[in-house]
Amino acid sequence: MSDFVKVDLVHNLYKNKKWKEIKLNKFESIENVKKKIYTHTGTPHNSMDLYAYDELNIENSQVHLSNDQLCLNDYHVKDNYTIYIQDRNNAIPNDIIYHIDDAEKLNQLKHFKYEMKEEEYEKRQDTFRNFIKKLRARGEGALQGGAPNGESHPNGQIHPNGEDPLDNPPYDEQTYQIGNRCRIKIGDRRGVLKFVGKLKKGNEFSVGVDLDEPLGNSDGTYQNKFLFECKGSKYGYLGNINSIEVGDFPPFDITDLDEF
Repeated sequence: MSDFVKVDLVHNLYKNKKWKEIKLNKFESIENVKKKIYTHTGTPHNSMDLYAYDELNIENSQVHLSNDQLCLNDYHVKDNYTIYIQDRNNAIPNDIIYHIDDAEKLNQLKHFKYEMKEEEYEKRQDTFRNFIKKLRARGEGALQGGAPNGESHPNGQIHPNGEDPLDNPPYDEQTYQIGNRCRIKIGDRRGVLKFVGKLKKGNEFSVGVDLDEPLGNSDGTYQNKFLFECKGSKYGYLGNINSIEVGDFPPFDITDLDEF
């Protein structure tokens, strides 16, 4: 068994930046992990809070890496986890979780805020709680509306949990057609849309993307079930429908990429 895990890093001060597949020793102290992260992000190790989670199972996997003397293994951090870095010296109240625009996912990540007395927290206008309330108010119709969810769907979209399809999906079917080019908002990874559907009961729709480069979190399967074809391991991406943007996003020319 390897002593290392590969994780992605995201930062509260870098909205569209993602450091992919950073190799970390899972038996090193969190303090030493922070020092290595400093070399990638520039945030001093004594000014950062770290949180880890699995993008495909946020609610059950999220953990605050709060004890500098423990290690990643103690917190059960595994390959393909994401580590969220919060810079305490430069925290922006409304920049929580790089502006995720999905209320359900934001609610799952509700612990990503500074701890303070409840009465003090309620007095503030720029809190994470108020941010969620405003977000829900803006998107209430779409989030609470009907959703197609049967065994099959036009444009090749499938819904594996077997619920009946409805007439008015909460997304633009013309935009989210299978085969359209798209990009993942975090990290600007690009590819072809291959799947739209529900992976579990509820209102949340997921998408599957065949990426141009092996920078994903899937091989086209979910819980050992085939969802869509992709080029191989790491070429697939699974995430919330709001995590992608569909449009004219051609593959990157490798000669145009800047090294971080």
